[in-house]
Amino acid sequence: MRLREKLKRSLPKFVLRPLMALRNQMARSPLEEIVLHDYTISADPIARPRLTLLIPSIAPEKTFGGILTGIDIFLEIAKRRDADTRIVLDEIGPVPAGNSVAARARNLGIDPARVEIVPRLSETPNIAVRASDVFMVYNWWTALNVQSLLEQQSRHFGQPPKPFLYIIQEYEPHFHPFSSTHMMERQAFDPKLPCWGIFNSGELHAFFRAQGHQLERDYVFEPQLNNSLKAILKRAPQKKERRLLIYGRPLVARYCYPAVEKGVRAWASRYPEFANWEIVSAGMEHEPVTLGPGRVMISAGKLGMEQYGELLMRSAAGLSLMSSPHPSYPPLEMAHFGLWTITNSYTNKDLSRSHENILSIGNIAPDTIADAIAQACRNFEADPDSGWRGKSLRPSFLEEGSFPFMDELVRDLRARVWA
Repeated sequence: MRLREKLKRSLPKFVLRPLMALRNQMARSPLEEIVLHDYTISADPIARPRLTLLIPSIAPEKTFGGILTGIDIFLEIAKRRDADTRIVLDEIGPVPAGNSVAARARNLGIDPARVEIVPRLSETPNIAVRASDVFMVYNWWTALNVQSLLEQQSRHFGQPPKPFLYIIQEYEPHFHPFSSTHMMERQAFDPKLPCWGIFNSGELHAFFRAQGHQLERDYVFEPQLNNSLKAILKRAPQKKERRLLIYGRPLVARYCYPAVEKGVRAWASRYPEFANWEIVSAGMEHEPVTLGPGRVMISAGKLGMEQYGELLMRSAAGLSLMSSPHPSYPPLEMAHFGLWTITNSYTNKDLSRSHENILSIGNIAPDTIADAIAQACRNFEADPDSGWRGKSLRPSFLEEGSFPFMDELVRDLRARVWA
């Protein structure tokens, strides 16, 4: 920063101006200029109800828990109404091979062949639209993009705009604070057309309302353990090993990876008595991290559910941070699998209220993280089975069955748009 300021002051203007112009040209375009686009429609005369999900991608490398939850909600609604199903991809390119939609459909007893997947092949896609089409969106830019579709549907068929469904699993304006993108993300939460929000957790819904947003209707569900992990958890408890499991996603800012790494380094330095503990990072592949002499954090990368579940079964302590009002699934998964788990609080979020195994820290300073990890290690070494005895304080996380709001939502859809 100081060198740049010195250059700006010392270089003559005839040199500085071309350099500044080049920098401006190379600056990344605001995200909204990349992801926002229009649609054109072709009228589809079929009267049968159809539910269409607009989602950026279903590529395996981009399919984390939130996308799977969105797909499950979409398929469950369509199944209960016996509606046609369609997924419209928002990223330009062919339908990715090996996506998980077919498996999710089969789990619900839906023939995967009945789930139409429409790739985006142009800057301004043309899609078929029925008078009965209801659209569901996954994130802020699909929420903004869908509104041109709804307006064209309304004009063409001579009917009031239908409400669209918005699966809200994060407070998205925090992804790009104090910027034009931030304002567009806020605009998505204050739509000009009827919108029914589906909120992943009471904490997130309360935070959303506290920011002054108001949708036409709200539906709230609490996080639930993935069915694949639930099946693994039902197996006999395994002997825990001296392993600190970290949810590490360095390229996703809200997971606070720099603070994770600093905190683990501080723990390794300050508490040599735990030098025999293994440190494993899971969630996203990254280079091994040297923590000190003979201490390395290895990366397991993005794991399949079976691999992840087995790692949870055998690990003794966990660390998962997230700068968000959303509860986040990894710390809840860790705690319910018997790990002494460190995570952070955020405004109205305090996950120590969700499980006895969770140590919720008020700040993410390295020393705070290090001390919390040390406490988790002590808890395990004093009683290696103590994590398995920790009790859940969030009964909904282990409940069987689908989303509890579903009956109300499908009833409202029948009354309002699919009568």
